[in-house]
Amino acid sequence: RDYAVTIAAAPSGFTAFNYTGAVQTYTVPCGISSLTVDIGGAAGGKDAPNLNYSSVSYGGRVRGNLAVTAGQVLYIYVGGKGPDGTSTSTTIAGGFNGGGSRYYLYSGGGGGASDIRTSASGSAYTGRLVVAGGGGGAGYNCAGTNQQTGGAGGGTTGGAANYCGTNNPTYSGQGGTQVAGGAGATIIGGSGSLGAGQNGYTGLYSGGGGGGYYGGGWGYYGGGGGGSSYAD
Repeated sequence: RDYAVTIAAAPSGFTAFNYTGAVQTYTVPCGISSLTVDIGGAAGGKDAPNLNYSSVSYGGRVRGNLAVTAGQVLYIYVGGKGPDGTSTSTTIAGGFNGGGSRYYLYSGGGGGASDIRTSASGSAYTGRLVVAGGGGGAGYNCAGTNQQTGGAGGGTTGGAANYCGTNNPTYSGQGGTQVAGGAGATIIGGSGSLGAGQNGYTGLYSGGGGGGYYGGGWGYYGGGGGGSSYAD
């Protein structure tokens, strides 16, 4: 699902930001020097309906207190859920804010990260104070349910994806870390990058990586890796 960002500023109450597909703003109230924040990254896409029904790979979650100044404008990016697989060979963009796209039959795209920034930096990913990583998209190949799920969003490291029910680096995308994007399947490559999951590989069942502080790598038949989370 698309996950909300919640900001609480005592005694002013809390403000919830839901997914819109665009940047939103929050102005720190007068007299406030600390905010309590609760941020969740978006889920990755499942494989196509009526096939293997990979379960959703959920995004990461970050909660804590953020030092601010009264009147400061914060920019809120709420990640979008990764697209589910379809029975057509169409490229579909990944979830808003860094999710890797899906391509070809059945596989899912990566979920977008959610974050709070000090500037409306868009794809430059600058000024981020808090990031909750998105889940990776499902791959498609193996018989049975939940065999090629994407990796969950982090934590300091995003989750590794599955291939035939296990993390096999030859086919599974790996999670982003605090210093680098997650590795793609070693059989063909394709690592995540700062802020963005790697797009699914053209022409095969390939799950896209989740967005994050660093995004997850793509899968080769397996799912994409999850994005990492971050806190200033």
